[in-house]
Amino acid sequence: MPTYGLTPEGFTAKRLADIQNDINARLAVITDPDTGETPFQNAQDDTLLQQIVGVFAEELSVAWQAITEAYFQFDPLHNTGQAQSSVVQLNAITRRWGSAAQIQLKCKGTAGTYIPRGSLVSDITNTYIFATDEALTLNVSGEGQVTATRNVTGEYSPEPGTINSIQSPVSIGRWDSVENIETINPGSAEETDEELRERQQVSTMLTSYRQVEAIYAALRAIEGVIYVRVLVNSTKSPQDERGIPYKEVCAIVEGGNDDDIADALFLRFPVGIVGHGSTQVGRVDIQGVNYVISFQRPESVPIYVDLHILVYDRAAFPDNGIDLIKQAIVDYAEYAGGEYKGFPPGENVVYTRLYTPINEVNGFSIVSLKIGKEESPTGETDIPIQFNEVARFYTQNITVTIDDPD
Repeated sequence: MPTYGLTPEGFTAKRLADIQNDINARLAVITDPDTGETPFQNAQDDTLLQQIVGVFAEELSVAWQAITEAYFQFDPLHNTGQAQSSVVQLNAITRRWGSAAQIQLKCKGTAGTYIPRGSLVSDITNTYIFATDEALTLNVSGEGQVTATRNVTGEYSPEPGTINSIQSPVSIGRWDSVENIETINPGSAEETDEELRERQQVSTMLTSYRQVEAIYAALRAIEGVIYVRVLVNSTKSPQDERGIPYKEVCAIVEGGNDDDIADALFLRFPVGIVGHGSTQVGRVDIQGVNYVISFQRPESVPIYVDLHILVYDRAAFPDNGIDLIKQAIVDYAEYAGGEYKGFPPGENVVYTRLYTPINEVNGFSIVSLKIGKEESPTGETDIPIQFNEVARFYTQNITVTIDDPD
């Protein structure tokens, strides 16, 4: 049974020291056909020869490491990049490669000016570049509109009027100005390895014999869905403590299209189950029987924050420090990478966790922190959130006050 390579325990790479020892052992038995002598019997004592052995051993060690990495690229828990994109096709899914943002442009110039397809425009710093999707000829008033697509994929929704720099000259007429007036499609980022890994793991549940897991997997596989929780009244009571009727299913879904969600539930629900929740979508089976499929969207619970701080280092505290603190709190609670970073639906707002985003800004200390569900909050404890609710933080609901030092 081999001790390296493919073994019953998996793949084991050959260590550098073992490679060197094996080379020396094979050198030791080399025989001169003319004299019958073994000139390399004591190869390990030859300094120059050992340097040569070391060079070959290191190259072989690199090869062993490459084989090890290739081996683990078949492991769905560890693979990355293109290998992962290939392996997940076994689950009938593909990586979401992302899309580029698309905006509507308003162009001005002399009447009849011809702006070719692919003409470039950007913001004033030339950081965000867009190319026109089709050719445009300005009308008799010297105006016209055309869509433009960003040159890279990723989510980006520019403020109106910020894409205002012409990068491509025209040969017919005069193109004087351009500005974006709206975002048609904000685009999306390429799916990361971890996001794809999570989606692959979810997809394996689609064939589950457990109905709850199959429903969960079907919902998580829907484009745009970022949170799912499937609850069942498994008690013998007509209604459990959450208000779910006997043997009924309550699917709480954040993101995705209502029709897509209803289709998934209609396909996966057991006979006699139509779901419980405030969102209702009609469906008809092959016999013409009408059903109302129900599920729950998380109900937003605005959270108010009243923070008092003391700035002890004016040089370290940014000029827009208050705005940065507010945004840090909001970002902490928002979705990221297909997961909820801070407070997912049904999870209480843990008071002490808010210190994490607040302390991302330097140069100040916290004097007091109050939170609550109403304006002018006074609470210093966790805020309870029901199973069908989600805590929402908005910058306009966050007050940051800089106290004067004593």
